Amino acid sequence: MNYTELQAEVANYLHRTDLTAQIPTFISLAEAFLFREFHVKEMQIAVDGTTTGGYATLPTDFGSVARVAVTYNGSSRSLDYVALPYTPVATTSAPSVYSLENNKLRIWGASDGQTYTLYYIPAFEALSGSVATNWLLTNAPELYLDAACQQGAKYVRDDAAVASLSQSIAASIDSVKRFSERRGHPSIGSMQIKVRR
Repeated sequence: MNYTELQAEVANYLHRTDLTAQIPTFISLAEAFLFREFHVKEMQIAVDGTTTGGYATLPTDFGSVARVAVTYNGSSRSLDYVALPYTPVATTSAPSVYSLENNKLRIWGASDGQTYTLYYIPAFEALSGSVATNWLLTNAPELYLDAACQQGAKYVRDDAAVASLSQSIAASIDSVKRFSERRGHPSIGSMQIKVRR
C-alpha cells in the first residue's frame, strides 16, 4: 500500500465521497499519534562527528538516541544518559555522560574536537505526494488505515467507530512492537545476558 492507495482505502472505510480534501489531514493526525509510539531498533543509523564546546548537532532526521559512544585514549566506550539539569560531580578529562539540550547532543567532559558516534533511530518520514511510503506503512498498513480512519470517524462524530477503532489500534500497536523486537533477536542459538562493565 502507498499513500495514494491509503487515501482511497480511508474513503472506502468511511463510506464517504465528500471527504477527499480532509483525508490527508486524517492521515497527518494519525501519524502524529503513531510516530510517538514507536522506537524501531532495526532502523538504527550510526553517524560520526566531533564536538564543539562539548556540543554536537543532531541529524536533521533525528528521532531518538539508541546510544552514544566515544573513543578516548584508544578505547571505545558507551556513555550513559543523564537528565537535565545535571551538575557534574567532579571535573574529569574523559567524556562521561551525555544529554540532549536545546536540540543538541551534549557530551559532558568532552573537549573541542572530541570524536563520537551517535547511534540513533530516525524519525518516521510523514507520507506526502513526494513520500509514497515509510517503514510503518510497509510493515503495518492496517495500523495506518485504522488510525487514519479513527481520525475520520472523529471528524464525522461517529463515536461507535472511534471506540471500535481504538481497540483495533491498541492491538496493532502492540503487535508491531513485538514484531520489531522479534526481528532484532536471533531465531536460533542461545541468548545470554552479559553484565555491562
